[in-house]
Amino acid sequence: MVVKELIQHEVVPVCEQEPQLRGGYHWYHSITGKVAIYLMLGVLIAYGIGSGAGVFEVNRISHEQWYKQAATNSQITSYIIRNIYTSTTVKSNHEGQVVSIESERPLSDDETIIQTGFNPADMLTLVSTQTHNPTWLLLYDKKHGFTDLNNTDDISQKITTATDTANRSALTAYYRGFADIGGKEYFVGSIPIVDPSGKLLGAVVSSIGERDALFATHNALLKNTLLMLILILGITVVVVNWLVRNLFRPVPRLIQAVSLIADEKTDQVTPFQTQDDEIGELAKAIEKLRVAMVDRGYLQRMQEMAQKMEYMAHHDSLTLLPNRVSYRNSIDERLIKLRTEGRIFNLLLIDLDNFKPVNDTYGHVVGDELLIESSVRLCAIIGEKDMAIRLGGDEFAILQEVQRDSILEAQTLARKVLATLNEPFTCSGNTFSISGSIGISCAPQHGNTREDLFAHADLALYTSKSFGRNCFHFYSPGMTMNPSNNLLFSQEIENGIRNNEFFLHYQKIVSLDNCRSEGYEALVRWQHPVRGQLQPHHFISVSEDIGLIARLGEWLIRSACIDAANWPVAKTVSVNVSPHQLRHPGILDTIRNALRDSGLDPARLEIEITGSEPLDREIILPILNAIQALGIGIVLDGFGTGFATLDYLIIFPFSHIKIARPLIDMLDKCEDRQALVSMLVRYALQRGLKVTAEGVETQQQYEFLLSLGGVKMTAQGFYFGRAVENSNVVAELEQEKMEQQCHS
Repeated sequence: MVVKELIQHEVVPVCEQEPQLRGGYHWYHSITGKVAIYLMLGVLIAYGIGSGAGVFEVNRISHEQWYKQAATNSQITSYIIRNIYTSTTVKSNHEGQVVSIESERPLSDDETIIQTGFNPADMLTLVSTQTHNPTWLLLYDKKHGFTDLNNTDDISQKITTATDTANRSALTAYYRGFADIGGKEYFVGSIPIVDPSGKLLGAVVSSIGERDALFATHNALLKNTLLMLILILGITVVVVNWLVRNLFRPVPRLIQAVSLIADEKTDQVTPFQTQDDEIGELAKAIEKLRVAMVDRGYLQRMQEMAQKMEYMAHHDSLTLLPNRVSYRNSIDERLIKLRTEGRIFNLLLIDLDNFKPVNDTYGHVVGDELLIESSVRLCAIIGEKDMAIRLGGDEFAILQEVQRDSILEAQTLARKVLATLNEPFTCSGNTFSISGSIGISCAPQHGNTREDLFAHADLALYTSKSFGRNCFHFYSPGMTMNPSNNLLFSQEIENGIRNNEFFLHYQKIVSLDNCRSEGYEALVRWQHPVRGQLQPHHFISVSEDIGLIARLGEWLIRSACIDAANWPVAKTVSVNVSPHQLRHPGILDTIRNALRDSGLDPARLEIEITGSEPLDREIILPILNAIQALGIGIVLDGFGTGFATLDYLIIFPFSHIKIARPLIDMLDKCEDRQALVSMLVRYALQRGLKVTAEGVETQQQYEFLLSLGGVKMTAQGFYFGRAVENSNVVAELEQEKMEQQCHS
């Protein structure tokens, strides 16, 4: 189960994206441009064909109109002639069109004029008035052909038709079309005049207009039609282009979305998912891909973080050597190989002599450089199958795989260690000399369990220190006969509890946003009668190994509850409890009794579970659930190192985590640490957990943590104050109480 984080932002406007998208090609190479071009070409072709057909149709309609108008004019002419010349008759075709006029006499002779009272000129004027166009009455004889009644000259060569320009008898039949009359071209309708026997007497020709005038009208119509078509074409092109661009407008945006996903930029939601078409389906598919990439990226970051945490769980953050957890795993593996393959090994415990004076005199920076240089020197002298380990503080260990003689090989390696540590150190421009004390236990001569080998090597180390340091000793059974020389013996720890040699210091936990104390962590100290004041790493792990942690832990819980119950201001108190204590059957009774005897509100007590050992789910989970049921907060201490992994936050009922000090130490110098801490804090806050950063010592560390979520986080470390005795805590809280009363 992993909490997924999907960051959603508004999509960048297309006007800001397209320049980047289109920078590699021209518009006409895009799918929008190509489709628009193809559509416009199709439109142009269609309009070209349509225009051609339109021109053809206009020509056809124009000619049909001319033919109809010529036929109409011929009808009008024949009608007027029949009304004037009553003796004439007409012949019509099957359409009712007059195709010839029959007259016994020419219409222009004197007798006809006398009978009708009309001369031909008057008749032609009347026809022209009705048709609004000129009309001609032509006489015909075989010798001269057609002769204009109003012009006695032979004009047979001047009257020609478009269909038969060389034939003088072209007008002997009903005719409609262009004719050249007197040097001008007209569109005419010609009706022949014949006698009853069919002899051609002449023809009456009526015009609908001159060719130029007719074609001027015709061309104007074509021009207007073409202009209208061009206008419609332009509008169509604009509309098509607009429609295409709108249709394909999502394509560049979707390409942009895919490109961003390919570049692992997955913080923008895919647009156009609401469209109910293929574009919408494509957008939804891209969004699924984006979400999958977000999930994959998140899981990858979680995996990378888990790998870093796994590495840090087994390595010291300062020297990068394997740490105490790795030591325990490695020595257990070697013990298995000892039993199954008979492969023997040595354990060398190394303590740097005079390290504390150097650290106090020159500061932690020089002290850290000294530890780093010491680790480098140790790694340079060990064999390929050996392992150098930093147990904590100035304590190191070497697991040496023996080839033949365990004693001889341990002596050789111990002398090399002493020699390399005796060489002068130069750190931050300061040169000084230290030495080392070594205690050695050989497996299986000096033990076949992890606890025995460590205890015996520590006894040998203590002996080396007692002999003036800068030397080494092997464990011998006689060392157990002098308890005053053995820090690990239970009687010495029990005497320390009984003689009040153990005491508590309290380090305040402050809110990042206002630096006001939220509570205190109880830290145990031992004022040893011989070795002076000892820090927890000198005796807690040893107490766990020899089974005395439950007794010491009971004293610690009871003392912290009594002190906190008497504070003038109600603050929480945190008490460290190791997995060894949780496995002890009386842990719940210890906590209940401490709360009952001290009268401390359970809500003010927090139990910090260290990550030095793996938590057995079947055993530890019911215990933690029972502690939580009492109203006590449960804190995962050292989160990010040791065995304190992400899975613990899901499996166990933790309400509070503490980011381990090794992660905070290099926070202002290492971007990877910043990214890792940011991810851990964000993950914990999303799960509703309290978050405390341990080991804050610089302004830069404080400011970075404040930027992550200051109002929701707390911190502790030398930047806010060192651990102090209970009396100092009481004085500080008295001052805070007085300030609150003044403000109220």
